[in-house]
Amino acid sequence: MKKQLLLFTFFVSSLLGYAQGDPSSYHAYLNSNQKEVWKKEVKEKTAAAKNDKQTQFDLALSQYGLLSATMANQDEDMFDEYYDDTVDNLEEIIKANKGWGEPKALLSAVYGLKMGYSPMMGMFLGPKSGSLMEKAKEQSPQSALVVKLYANSKFFTPEMFGGDLDEAISSYKKCLQLYEAQPSQLKNNWMYLDALAFAGQAYLKKGEKEKAKQLFEKALTIEPEFMWVKHVLLPKAL
Repeated sequence: MKKQLLLFTFFVSSLLGYAQGDPSSYHAYLNSNQKEVWKKEVKEKTAAAKNDKQTQFDLALSQYGLLSATMANQDEDMFDEYYDDTVDNLEEIIKANKGWGEPKALLSAVYGLKMGYSPMMGMFLGPKSGSLMEKAKEQSPQSALVVKLYANSKFFTPEMFGGDLDEAISSYKKCLQLYEAQPSQLKNNWMYLDALAFAGQAYLKKGEKEKAKQLFEKALTIEPEFMWVKHVLLPKAL
């Protein structure tokens, strides 16, 4: 049993490191035509996942990337087109890997995006999302991805419904520490760049512009072509 658990842990760690450090996903995240590039990613990885179950979580990350990209211009039609497949994929992963926290956190985040488009769904999806995130934190407390998605939930959720800016900032700091503790996983890691960008935004919202500026400049040192930070976020901090 112990040997099986060790093999499972190694499999999950290897897959997660690969998925978040995927060069094609990194390109999609930075591309100015984000949605169309993510769509291509999802199509290719959907085909791959049919023959190789180990790529399902990689697909789920790209599906999440696409759903998140629709938020920029509120493209609800595209969101709805890909939402059900994303949920189905994550539910299948969770069913097959009951002790793995990352897919639970990702499904919680997907429900959060859905509530962003349909606030009335909060009565139904809010408790499900919260329960999934708490389970994810319990099962994978040292996962940078889980901590990042938890920080996002605290940042975007209105205070009256459990949002907490200070908790978000604290969690973003922990997330960045966890990512940076594994330098080999930082190359082509779009989730790490995204964490830097949102941590900076949290500091901006808190009114701490210098801390936000430092994070945005750090992101640009890692990726000079990070146009969202270069042309939108950093000028706000300046």
